Amino acid sequence: MGAERERTRAFGKLEDGLRQADDWYLWGPYVSERQWGTVREDYTADGEAWVHLPHDHARSRAYRWGEDGLAGFCDVEQRLCLGLALWNGRDPILKERAFGLTGAEANHGEDVKEYWWYLDAVPSHTWNRWRYHYPQAAFPYEDLRRENGRRGKLDPEYELLDTGAFDSDRYWIVEVHYAKADPGDVLMSVQVTNAGPDPDTLHVLPTAWFRNTWSWDVDSPRPGLESTGADSVAVHHPFLGELELLVAPGPDGASPAALFCENEINSERLYGAPPTTPHYPKHGINDHVVSGTPTVNPDRRGTKCAFWHQVTVPAGATVELRLRLRPVGSRVEPAMALGPDFDEVLARRRAEADEFYAELTPATASSDEALVMRQAFAGMLWSKQLYYYDVARWLDGDPGQPLPPESRMDGRNAGWRGFDAFDIMSMPDKWEYP
Repeated sequence: MGAERERTRAFGKLEDGLRQADDWYLWGPYVSERQWGTVREDYTADGEAWVHLPHDHARSRAYRWGEDGLAGFCDVEQRLCLGLALWNGRDPILKERAFGLTGAEANHGEDVKEYWWYLDAVPSHTWNRWRYHYPQAAFPYEDLRRENGRRGKLDPEYELLDTGAFDSDRYWIVEVHYAKADPGDVLMSVQVTNAGPDPDTLHVLPTAWFRNTWSWDVDSPRPGLESTGADSVAVHHPFLGELELLVAPGPDGASPAALFCENEINSERLYGAPPTTPHYPKHGINDHVVSGTPTVNPDRRGTKCAFWHQVTVPAGATVELRLRLRPVGSRVEPAMALGPDFDEVLARRRAEADEFYAELTPATASSDEALVMRQAFAGMLWSKQLYYYDVARWLDGDPGQPLPPESRMDGRNAGWRGFDAFDIMSMPDKWEYP
């Protein structure tokens, strides 16, 4: 029996496999693709979730109930997240999450305006592939808002492709491959292809951050990330234990810059209130990369960090960047862990995935039909996420935080005090239904 089949059957026998620290299911794509603008994050009197936390606020707000990101991967309780940030050098912000229109902004209701694909996955998430297409020109945020807002219900939607953002094939193909060497050892390979006709530069920032669990409870322990060298970051967490992030040099042989800030709200930017984190709030990395502001911690520590690669890629060429998250004290030396051992793990997990799907594929299926089936399963597997929502806590508010408005007590979800969800759920659409 294949290795992936054995892992899948073993999981089926567990009463509560997702809570076992040594389980192959401990890490997976359990990060939502949209937390901003959702009901759980809405603390308004009128229940207007989209207005309370729009896309423009997302980079500056510490979420209460979950996290979002591109190619997100996390532990089963979403304590620590991995993801990807990109910058084409022309956008006003880093591309850290999918952009979409609210129900009021779009002529056919809320709609994401991005292009990404779930290419492959297996049930244990020892092998996963994800792809995103990112324009080399400035992303047309305002054009999409303006034109969709102008159109009526009988008009077609105005999509990203309609804006001309992909004209002349001037875009980036970004693939993220995740693999596991063992249940707690996660490999992240980022492959960047220049689909355009000319050389261009892309800023690629593999990112790690803690879900903010310390702001909502008194005396809740605060985890931390800190640099331990040019190519490594120590991860301290009271439940996950001591981990390390290793990063390989870029294609030019240079180590990326490690940037640190806090996964904390920027109350000054959003509300004009005194800052809770004076210098290094959640969007500190964004502001530093895009505008050169001193908003990352020079002491190289925080609760959010990113490795800043700047890669210039010839037309049609591909470069690879590597990151590895693993327990401290792992037997494989860092140079091997990001080199030959990294290659061997990726090749082995991909071969196991091929074997697993070969067993599932009907003998009469054509190669195209087999590929469609495999990618359909990948979409289902990538659509798992942590869904956390304690309605009683949401209604009453958190200790040390402002009290929710009185209207909440007889408004949305007021009759659902017994609802308390904290589990991995399969969602039909991780952007629209988080």
